[in-house]
Amino acid sequence: MSIKAMTDATALELSPIRDMLRLYCRALTERDVDLQDLAQLIERNIGWSNNEIATSDGTAIFLPSCVERFDARSDNFDFLKVMLTQQAGHIEFGSFGFEFDRPATRFADLRPRIAEPPDYHDHDHGHEAHHERPSATELTRFFRLFPGRRLALDIFSIVESSRVEARVMGEYRGIANTYREMRRRVLNLRPETACLPAREALLEFMVRVSMDQEDNIKIPSGHQEVAAVMRAVLRLVTSPGSTVEDSAEATLRVYARLAKIDNDYSDHADFENFRDEPAGNSDRWDDDGREQKMSLPSMTGKEREYMPPQPVDYRGDFRPELAQLLSRPEANSREERKPLTAEELADLLRSQRTPKARESTEDDEAQDPQTRLMVQNLLRELAERDPRMQSVARTPAGHDDDPGGPLAATQPNTFIYDEWNVFENRFRSRWCKVYEKVVPSGDEEFYRETLLRRRGLLKQIRSEFEQVMPELYRKEKRLPDGVEHDLDAAIEALTDLRAGVTPSEKVFWRHRKIDRDVAVAFLLDMSGSTGEAIGSPGEESGFPRGRTLDGRAQRRIIDVEKEAIVLMSDALEAIGDRYGVYGFSGHGRDNVEFFIIKDMAEAFSPEIAKRFGRIAPLHATRMGPAIRHVTVKLRAEETRAKFLFLISDGRPQDRGYSQESSEKAYAVQDTRMALIEARREGIQPFCLTVDREGNDYLRTMMDDFGYEVLPDVSLLPLRLPQLYRRLTM
Repeated sequence: MSIKAMTDATALELSPIRDMLRLYCRALTERDVDLQDLAQLIERNIGWSNNEIATSDGTAIFLPSCVERFDARSDNFDFLKVMLTQQAGHIEFGSFGFEFDRPATRFADLRPRIAEPPDYHDHDHGHEAHHERPSATELTRFFRLFPGRRLALDIFSIVESSRVEARVMGEYRGIANTYREMRRRVLNLRPETACLPAREALLEFMVRVSMDQEDNIKIPSGHQEVAAVMRAVLRLVTSPGSTVEDSAEATLRVYARLAKIDNDYSDHADFENFRDEPAGNSDRWDDDGREQKMSLPSMTGKEREYMPPQPVDYRGDFRPELAQLLSRPEANSREERKPLTAEELADLLRSQRTPKARESTEDDEAQDPQTRLMVQNLLRELAERDPRMQSVARTPAGHDDDPGGPLAATQPNTFIYDEWNVFENRFRSRWCKVYEKVVPSGDEEFYRETLLRRRGLLKQIRSEFEQVMPELYRKEKRLPDGVEHDLDAAIEALTDLRAGVTPSEKVFWRHRKIDRDVAVAFLLDMSGSTGEAIGSPGEESGFPRGRTLDGRAQRRIIDVEKEAIVLMSDALEAIGDRYGVYGFSGHGRDNVEFFIIKDMAEAFSPEIAKRFGRIAPLHATRMGPAIRHVTVKLRAEETRAKFLFLISDGRPQDRGYSQESSEKAYAVQDTRMALIEARREGIQPFCLTVDREGNDYLRTMMDDFGYEVLPDVSLLPLRLPQLYRRLTM
């Protein structure tokens, strides 16, 4: 059977089964719910951008047109069915029906007693508290209570998704086992808590507990009490009869504790197993004094250092504020209906994003053309759904076409780079900020296990590199001294003697080592997509592996990248080439993360070996700034030959960089320009991708540069050393 036929046999198309799924959804919710193609929602550009997982705008459910995540068609169907059920659960069990003043059933109500942070006060109009000013939605009114709004949204999403999931599994027992299998699959691919900074590690703990992981969860030492609170509120919220208002009250309790925790990395030794105490019998939360007024803490440390947890794919893309805005216009703003302004909608859209850097200002973000365009689209959408919105003046959130200003490096280890705007044929000056970080040490288990389990491949690579070793020595002949006689020169000398001619004294030879004079940088894509599982692992693997439903061992793309770099490092140590290993990720132009795994000047050591295990999938893929930063590092190397190996799993993608069709060209051309800049510095770039559709954009991005698209990601550990030898030797 051909590869295409095999793919067609396992992929699940939405269109043939849409009517069946619509009936299934109606049976669950006892209402007619429209099922639409997810691409239609994304094309509207009103706040949704993930085209792979289900979502809801509060009235309709949007599903991907094709699901081909797994090798088995039945697995793809189960994944689609669970995604659909979860979205139907949000509609049926009231996720989008939240009302600020409606009492919770499991908690005392803190909402009326919390003062809104000063940043949200409207001094020009004399409003001094959250209940005195209108909000875009009831949920917006709730989230305005939090100084760290993004952290609050992440907590609420975890808690509310857990509540809905528990209701679904409790009331629809037929799908409960499928949910459990999905949980098991997802848990095998989650990042280890010990690889995350403290606040993010505790959020990851909460995600794991929400999927019923009961033991062996590591948490930062000294935070058992916080973890116990998180566990306890989840028990209450997932109990029968809880409401979305209970999720809101649970969010207040968790946020108040998490916000005070510094989001710092720690060594593995500073983590300990969570100790779960027996649950009490009470169905109410017993805490929280009875003060008349209270406030929530701001997040300690720098907001930019907090990043949201990795999504749980089967739970879908949960956008509660947007869904409530679109589905319940009559309930938005409990006061008399007031037209929403573009600025209010822009604020709502920005709050969905990851936190901006500390030095960013609201005015800077208001100029973001992506947000401005989404606001206009959202206003049109609201006008179609609610005639009262027709009176809204469609003024943009910004006041000119300037999409933003230059950035500044105001903190240690930050670097500013230009970015190429292909549409204007010019550089955007000081447009991107790179944060350079050293990957924290873990343990040597990953490094040792890779060398042990891949010893067959390692032996092959070493053998190939050792064949080159003789070429690193040149035989110099006709020398006046040396370890051995040069036979040709000696014969000539004897002939000269017999002829009566004074012979040459240069009758010796010796080997002279040739310094390769090579510097190479490996740049690894650490985007979130590298956390995706690969279908068929090789027989040998250097990783702790999860398992699919049918029991096959399973690895992630990032695991194979790490394996390839471990084997490559071992080979380079043998021949003595100078090299560095780096990773990159980030979110937005002001938060490009550049990770040092091994710097060019660092000698390999057990400390560096410990860093390999901490490489993990993170966020987006803004390639241009990362390439420019590694170019600076290579430029400082005083070697004759310099090489850059870019290892990626897909096209460059980031917020405001490649989410729209036109931006895709922008991102590809900026990456291409960064590679051209590297070549001008005498660096030879090469891109190795495991994206099977890579030829579509690599023809443009890597035109007149070297690149290769691997048909199978598992080939990377074998192919990378082969390419290195071909290009550098």
